[in-house]
Order: sequence, then C-alpha cells, then structure tokens
Amino acid sequence: GSRGEITASLSPLPPIPSAPLPLSHAQSSIPISRLIIERMIQGNDRQLTMINSLLEINSCEKQGLEIKLEPVQFSTLLGGTFAELEPILTQNQATLKNLVPADLPLVMADGTRLQKVLVNLIAHSLHNNPPGLNFTLSATVEGKMIRTQIQDDGVGMSKVECDRLFDLHVRDPQDCCSTSIGLKMYLCRKVIKAHGGEIGVMSNRKRGLTFWFTLPLATSSATNRP
Repeated sequence: GSRGEITASLSPLPPIPSAPLPLSHAQSSIPISRLIIERMIQGNDRQLTMINSLLEINSCEKQGLEIKLEPVQFSTLLGGTFAELEPILTQNQATLKNLVPADLPLVMADGTRLQKVLVNLIAHSLHNNPPGLNFTLSATVEGKMIRTQIQDDGVGMSKVECDRLFDLHVRDPQDCCSTSIGLKMYLCRKVIKAHGGEIGVMSNRKRGLTFWFTLPLATSSATNRP
C-alpha cells in the first residue's frame, strides 16, 4: 500500500558517533566547520519530523484523529498563528497580508490543530519557492461555513498535482524534506475533514497557488454552553 511505499523510502538514521578516543601526541584533531555541523543537525531534525508525521498518521489510521472542538474567534486564532509564522517568514523574506475580517462569526475548531494546518500550508509554499514570497490571507462566510484562502505569488502546479497534493504518497524518495512536507499535507486534510470541512488547492490564473479550507460555524447551542 502507499504506507508501505513511504516506509520503504525512508533512509536509515545516521549512527550515533561513539565518544572520541583520546588523541596521542602524534595525532591532531581535524577541524569541522560550523556549516557542516549545522547541516548535520538540520538533516537529523528533518528525519525526526518525518518520523513524527509517520507516527501521527499511523495513530490516525488506527485510532482516529482526536480533536477538541470549541467555539473559536477566527481572528484571535490567527493572532497566535502569525506569532508562530513570523520567524520562518522573516527567514524566507516573505510577507503575509491579513485580510480576514475581525467580526467573523465563531467557528467550531480545535485551535492548536488548526494553527498547525495554517503553518504547514504556508511552509509548503516557502519550501517550493525562492525567498521573497508574498501571501494574502482572506476568509468569507459561505452558508454555514467559513471559507479561508491563502494565496501566494510563487510557482503554480498542474491540476493533477493539485488534485494529488493531499493524498498519501511519496513525491521524491530522495528528498527527505519534500516527503516530510507531503506527509504534513495529508495530515492537514485529516484535520480539516475531522472538523467537518473540506480542503484543496488550485493554481492561480497568473502565478502562484491558492490553498483553501472550510470550517463549520459554531451553532447557537455550542456558543451558549456553560
């Protein structure tokens, strides 16, 4: 199955180096540049992130996704998300314009999981584009749902790629980072579906992508609970 393909594509974690042997007078230490050490750490971090995503997917498949729904003010939720996004936006010289109205109705959501969805969608675009990306975030009420859109001005994707983005499959077995982001896209769909919403992506007419997802509005009975 697709999960087997993913497991087969994982490269083994590098062995943990043993404690260095004491150097004799005839030997001298070999300097290792800070850049090499940083790259080793980043590589290990990416593999750990991918393993954590696989464990989370495995748990979802066996036990279902546990979410804690409560009435949430969407604009308040975004405030926490922006704080989490600020470092990676700065690192990638990217901007985020927030066009979400402050007076939107409450939504039924698990705030922590929803923040991860927003961060993962933006991280996908950052990974696939050079620095300097510009994002626009908007939200509108459509019937009994709120539809959120994240638009960027980067590279687009074909319709086939858009249709497959949230499926569980390996994009590039040699690219640990790409596979990790692919797993997170699958988890994004799991989270939004568990909320009772839908998620998708489409290529913009001129350039870039627009990610979108829907969330149900909080009912009056939910907002009036003690």
